[in-house]
Amino acid sequence: MTDSLNILFAAWGDPTPETRAAKTDAAIGPHFYYSDPNTPAPIETRDAYLDYIAQFAAMMPGASAQVVASSEHHGHVRATVDFLKDGALMVRGQYFADLEDGKVVRLIGFPGMGEPD
Repeated sequence: MTDSLNILFAAWGDPTPETRAAKTDAAIGPHFYYSDPNTPAPIETRDAYLDYIAQFAAMMPGASAQVVASSEHHGHVRATVDFLKDGALMVRGQYFADLEDGKVVRLIGFPGMGEPD
C-alpha cells in the first residue's frame, strides 16, 4: 500500500499550492507527523507540512521527489527517495512511514542511506 507514499512525495514537485494540497490530502491520515533533519521541530499538522513543502518548491523551482524503492510490512514502510533538480540527483534519502488505512500518519526522513562512517 505504498501508493500514498508515492502520492505524498509527488506533491513535493508539484508547482501549484492547490494540487500540492490535493495530493497531500489524498495521502495522509487525519493525524499526521513529519520529521526530517531540516525541520526545526517535528511537524504535526497538515498546514504546517504544506508550508514546509511550499518552501522546498520556492527554493528549488523545478525540483521533485520520487520514491525509487520501498518495502513494507505490518503497516510500516521503508522508502528510498530521490530529490531531483532538472533531472539530476541532488540527494537520496531514506524515509520510514507508518500507515493507517493505507494513509501516511507518520513519516521520518534521513539524508543518505545510513552508510557507516
